[in-house]
Amino acid sequence: MLVEKWEFRKAELADVDYFIESYLQIYGLKLDKHSFIELFKKKLKSQSSLLCVALNAIGNTIGCIVCEKQDSFQALKPVLQIKEFYISPKYRKFNLADDLYAYVEERAVKSGISKIEVMCNLTATTTQNFYLRKKFITDRKAYIKII
Repeated sequence: MLVEKWEFRKAELADVDYFIESYLQIYGLKLDKHSFIELFKKKLKSQSSLLCVALNAIGNTIGCIVCEKQDSFQALKPVLQIKEFYISPKYRKFNLADDLYAYVEERAVKSGISKIEVMCNLTATTTQNFYLRKKFITDRKAYIKII
């Protein structure tokens, strides 16, 4: 398979099925689809939520990321927390995650955010290696990057 080109954009309501599928793949749990869609709509409208998707050359969704902006007493500035990050299995070996992360970091910088946090399972070595390559440091159970 040739490496495909991709593009990124903010998520839209039409992307909800891909987000549902990604949550099923990540957690293996059944979801209440109606409740999920209602929460998805709220997050799309929220100023503190950033939901983005990756699209391949023919417009199919191949990845997504969910972030929340939080005000931090510790930093006295907003912090962007990566809540979910999913890449379709077929695209995991082609640096799509790196590119989607770079897109989100660029948007964070433009929004005046100087810190990104990721809560993750500390036994997930693939996840750990990804964020360590991005120059995150560990702090308790989070990976943190000052940007």
